[in-house]
Amino acid sequence: MARFLFLTWDGGGTTVPVVALGRALRERGHDVTAMGHTVQAPRFADDGLPFIAYPRASGFTVTASPANLLALMRNRDAASDVRERLRTTPVDLVVGDPLLVSTLCAVQDAGARYVLLESTFDSLLRVRLRGSAPLLRLAALPVRRALDGAAATIVASVAELDSRAGADAIHIGPVTTATAAHADEPTLLLSLSTFGFPALIGTWQRVLDAVAPLPVRAIATTGPALDPAELAVPANVEVRRWADHAAVMPNVSAAVTHGGHGTTIAALAHGLPVLVLPLDDQSDQPGIGHIVERAGVGLSRSRRSSPARIRESIERLLHDGALRQRAVALGARIRATGGAAAGADALIDAAARP
Repeated sequence: MARFLFLTWDGGGTTVPVVALGRALRERGHDVTAMGHTVQAPRFADDGLPFIAYPRASGFTVTASPANLLALMRNRDAASDVRERLRTTPVDLVVGDPLLVSTLCAVQDAGARYVLLESTFDSLLRVRLRGSAPLLRLAALPVRRALDGAAATIVASVAELDSRAGADAIHIGPVTTATAAHADEPTLLLSLSTFGFPALIGTWQRVLDAVAPLPVRAIATTGPALDPAELAVPANVEVRRWADHAAVMPNVSAAVTHGGHGTTIAALAHGLPVLVLPLDDQSDQPGIGHIVERAGVGLSRSRRSSPARIRESIERLLHDGALRQRAVALGARIRATGGAAAGADALIDAAARP
């Protein structure tokens, strides 16, 4: 039995691979603990995974501002919390997000081995971080030290879509369950974000206005950041605050998303074409939109696009046979990847190395 400590933060999709790999390791008899922000505790409790809130940094709140992201990367309270945890409770392997720069350096200082776990494309996270290292060094963030000290880099995504990834990246595929989608009638999944981006309400309304005249059924999942009462919802749209995408996606024809990696890759795994409307230009969302377009399995448009422009894009997703066939074929290839089982194998191998 090996002992694993996952270091995480409240970043929406960042929790998904932690939970999936943690469960896979526990099913094989290994000891797993996750450490993160207090707000994450219910999610881990629901999945039956041991969770510890950072004692000093537990109340850190994640926002969409660049300054907040720098604060997350530099968080010395979290670094102190992890250093103390490793002093009192040694583990065989630490699994950390690449953005937790100071915390990963604290793991190094404690003499513990660690690997990186990425919840998006390596080319849009680790590779981009390394390219920004000289600038971030001015902000007292030793990015290259944190990244280069890792024993391995595990990417919960698809290698064929991540052509600019580092040569050492281990792509395990998405860690969510997917089946080939087959809708009985033209049906859309609309899912923009669970995070309160400033552009969220306006983008949602343009999407709803775009869908209103179409002869389709749509399911809109708004998440906790938006009250559906703030929107004018057309009759052909069913609004839900939350829905299990793994249960919904097999019965839809296409997806409209903000380009969050989790939702986008899950849609592609079901063989669905995707329209990406990035909400945050500083995140991986625009890059994911470009990747979707480059693969010929979807479209990327500005969040400021008119309802008519969005409607035109949705109609192409529904009626462009070649695009839809490429999405179906890609979905089959994605479903053939190893997912959580492959990730558990990689972590166990890393923990066993001297």
